[in-house]
Amino acid sequence: MAERVLVLGAGVNGSAIAAELYRGGVDVRLLARGKRYEELCNAGVVIENPFNHKRKITRVPVIDQLSPQDKYGYVLVVVRKHQELDLLPLLAQNASPNIVFMGNNLLGPEEFVKALGKGRAMMGGVYAAGKREGGLIKAMLFKSAASPMGEIDGTISSRLKRLKEILAQGGFRARLTDNIVDYQLNHGVGVAIIASLVLKHGGKVRELGRATDDLKLYVAARREGLRLVRALGHEVVPRMEATLVNLPDFIGVLSTRLLLNSRFGEVGLEYHISQAPDEVQRMIEELWILVDRANIPVPAIRKALGERQAGSETDL
Repeated sequence: MAERVLVLGAGVNGSAIAAELYRGGVDVRLLARGKRYEELCNAGVVIENPFNHKRKITRVPVIDQLSPQDKYGYVLVVVRKHQELDLLPLLAQNASPNIVFMGNNLLGPEEFVKALGKGRAMMGGVYAAGKREGGLIKAMLFKSAASPMGEIDGTISSRLKRLKEILAQGGFRARLTDNIVDYQLNHGVGVAIIASLVLKHGGKVRELGRATDDLKLYVAARREGLRLVRALGHEVVPRMEATLVNLPDFIGVLSTRLLLNSRFGEVGLEYHISQAPDEVQRMIEELWILVDRANIPVPAIRKALGERQAGSETDL
């Protein structure tokens, strides 16, 4: 019997994932509330390719509430980090056995385990980048790029393999990993560093692309990020990350400049920062927490992050 799937979160990634799963024949529901729920009921999921401007409309079944007795085979939580934490009481009361948190996470799964227990939570990456303008989503999908998915305890379980099969029905590739926490940490460190520098330049990636000194700073900070990850007892993954970051500085600067000056950089980074400044600030603060925990010299990271906002680890 095919599992019902609930996608919790109707932003760029949640909408895109739900739409493609539905097109692939998955019994999926998309949870949205307020104005977004009305938009989806009236017009469906409307996604525009930001490169060729072609639009695709998918009439995904939409719900606006999740009751404790509503049981789904998988719940894909595709929202920002602070929204994930706000949803934990709702998810804890719900009967669904498999909850997959798909989003940026530097501090690990402890809050998920505390709320849901060890046996329910999984973690993974996302498949889209873009922004939402009212009911229209402008996004590019990375369906052919295998996004990491994993159990918190590192096992390659039967339910994880089944999740991969379900995602494949929507055309999404998944890489099953035994160290998903490390993947999330490495990704989050890199995003927090470059997002902080983009914010310094008014949220414009091309402005950062013209700032050679800050590009050099980014390369140095990313290199320190690898040391930070290792100092915290984690593995640098994927292994290619270490290879790329340890290339000569001029290659790192050139490749980063090319990315930031491209349409890909604009859609993949600038769009997200403009839509989710709260999440970006939270990631920056989480990176500050990791800097404090590691207690090693990381002057480039500190300079890239800029002045630290008031707050503490217990505030998050």
